[in-house]
Amino acid sequence: MTKGLSSLSFLGFLAAVPLAWMIVSAVAEHDRRSGLLRDGVVVMATVVESESWGRSCRFGYRFEHEGEQFEGGEGGCPLVQDHPVGSRVEVHFAPADASQSIAVGADLWPGWVVVPLLIGPLLLLLGGMLAYAMLKDSRKRARRSALRFTR
Repeated sequence: MTKGLSSLSFLGFLAAVPLAWMIVSAVAEHDRRSGLLRDGVVVMATVVESESWGRSCRFGYRFEHEGEQFEGGEGGCPLVQDHPVGSRVEVHFAPADASQSIAVGADLWPGWVVVPLLIGPLLLLLGGMLAYAMLKDSRKRARRSALRFTR
């Protein structure tokens, strides 16, 4: 039984580490985007790409700061419908690094944040099935060894 539980613990650890990393990364990205909107320098940018295909989209903008051109567009799917190519959109960028920017109205959560939500329940289900199989197997072994001792 101890061997089975240690194997189960190891498998749980293997599943939990990537899920935890993804969740921590998603929260960090959300905080970064929120911080840009809260503390960033405000400029108006020109939309250079704005198209969608069902649930996928491409959104991009370009702005100038201190004579240098910068581009961005992450989290811009909600902006595609209201901002066609050539329109203007308000952008906030990091004062120390203008390449870090976000348009007002863009998603604060990265699109891949749903991955842990989709994979997590599946891994829990598989882990539960594995735990059940291991417990069932350990009970069979315990019965066999008990039968050997009674004979």
